[in-house]
Amino acid sequence: MVTKISIPLPCLFLLAISAVAQAGEDTVPLETMVITANRTETKEKEVGSSLTVITAEEIQKRQVLTVAEALRLVPGIDVINSGGLGHQTNVYTRGAGSGQTLVLVDMVEMNDPSSPNGAFDFANLMVDNIERIEVLRGGESSLYGSDAIGGVINIITKKGKGGPKFSLSGQGGTYNTFKTIGTASGQVKDVNYALSISETQSHGFSAAETLWNNPERDLYRNTTVDGRLGWDVNKDLDVGASVRYNNGVTGLDGYDSINPEHPSAPVDILGYNQTTSEIYTRGFSHLKLFDSFWEQTFAVAYSNTNRQTSGSSYDYNNYLYIGTKVKGDWQNILHLTNKNDLMIGVEDEEDLFESQSAGIGENYAYNTQGYYVTDRFTLFDRSFTTASVRYTDNSISGSLPTWSITEALLIDEIGMKLKANYGTGFKVPTLAELYMPISWGGNPNLKSETSNNWDIGFEQVFFNKGLQFGATYFNNVFNNLIQGNPTTQNWTMENIGTATAQGAETFIQVQPLDLLTLRANYTYDYTRNLDDNTQLVYRPQNKVNFETNYQLTSKINLNLVVIAVGEKPGVSHINVPGYAIANLAGSYTVTKNVKLFSRIDNLFNKNYQEAYGYGTSGLAGFGGVTLSY
Repeated sequence: MVTKISIPLPCLFLLAISAVAQAGEDTVPLETMVITANRTETKEKEVGSSLTVITAEEIQKRQVLTVAEALRLVPGIDVINSGGLGHQTNVYTRGAGSGQTLVLVDMVEMNDPSSPNGAFDFANLMVDNIERIEVLRGGESSLYGSDAIGGVINIITKKGKGGPKFSLSGQGGTYNTFKTIGTASGQVKDVNYALSISETQSHGFSAAETLWNNPERDLYRNTTVDGRLGWDVNKDLDVGASVRYNNGVTGLDGYDSINPEHPSAPVDILGYNQTTSEIYTRGFSHLKLFDSFWEQTFAVAYSNTNRQTSGSSYDYNNYLYIGTKVKGDWQNILHLTNKNDLMIGVEDEEDLFESQSAGIGENYAYNTQGYYVTDRFTLFDRSFTTASVRYTDNSISGSLPTWSITEALLIDEIGMKLKANYGTGFKVPTLAELYMPISWGGNPNLKSETSNNWDIGFEQVFFNKGLQFGATYFNNVFNNLIQGNPTTQNWTMENIGTATAQGAETFIQVQPLDLLTLRANYTYDYTRNLDDNTQLVYRPQNKVNFETNYQLTSKINLNLVVIAVGEKPGVSHINVPGYAIANLAGSYTVTKNVKLFSRIDNLFNKNYQEAYGYGTSGLAGFGGVTLSY
């Protein structure tokens, strides 16, 4: 059965708008500063690209555990989880593949060189110690290089400030799920620090659909450590370092047998597990010269993803994959005038892939160098233009130029922003696509995937942001897509695919009272594989999100989220029906040092799937307490 969803969004806000019109105008909202759009701090209103910021406060009000859950409410983003906590979780941006979105944490690239398509798996990424998440949609290869065809998800962790602060939090609930987390942060003279350590455990549910005769629970355990340290040496020099470590152990299911009633669906496999260890670290120095005319940042980043499976009766299912990135980046910003900034940068990245399966061990590597120039200039304090060009040279697939231009035009007299973005993109073939054993389809002759992306839209603000709404049309063309060729014996990887994704993102936010906020967004994403004129797998054509947050009293906060997703194609040309679920979260501040919180997932106990054949949570409740000092 296909669930049909129809939500008349304008009706939800009609009565609230009249209240907004009467709201006081004595408070001027602070300017929001962002980093991801231009690789340097920029006022959000001056950004021409499509950007969404998820704050730490929003994460806390929703009471979500993982970054993937926080991303579900972003327009243009589709999150596909295969079986609950700890299981593979892919993110698709505006129809682009999961490996075509670049994921960063404190500017460290998290995309996994050992993954078949270079995607980052969000399965083990908790929201611990996160200050905000910036989601940049649209081709950004000229700014960030390979993997940024669909967009960039930049996770920025908390920076210590003020006196010493400590917190301890614990929670538990359905599926024998428990989490504890401790944090410490602060600033001592010119040195700031922030540290968090957490442990999460869950007995979970079967990754393979429970209702399809798969009773085994797939257990999960996660340990996350996040640290950040900074030193302001003097007014012109600061240095710092960050590190994030994730370790997850997950019970897996697979395809050891075939269920004739549900072809190509996963089934329980007893004792089959995966252990994933991930580390992301970066050190940097930031120097200002000639009275801040010239800013330069030199950084070295390292990431390592180690995935090991065991317990399968088939040797090829018991494997060890290790993906490593080492990257140096020298970024220079020249403040030519107060209206014109010129950025010049050089990057050098080494990717390594080690694998061992069925007694065969292999090691591969390649080098990618990038050179980029970005010019940002302002006219009349209302036109903000950014033009970028990048030249990339990969030691295997060769060189490729990309470019982009964005424009934001402010019409302050009526509270409107017009915005537009055009860019070309590329994605270098992964080491797995190039060199996996020929029996798995590796092809060393692959070319880079390329894209052309553009969007145009507007944002409108009334009543000191008491009412905000906007819409953006986007159009993406992906060329030279790397896919397995079904006409070859081993589905050899080839540049045989061309696809398009076009549609619209709309949003509206109303704040009729200081303590009440209503938000909704709708995404229409029409995707097509032009080779066979089919909709791209796991990209729904329609998606609606609704959120209301009510600060009931100075101590009580309530948050309701409704997510409605339309039908989408799954694997083996089997469609996954649409669904709608609601999640409710609340908190009660007992004292300034004690806070109670709780949430209910899948409030109406809907049975649904995100990926064909994989289970999802039923009605589930959780509660906990945070002690802070």
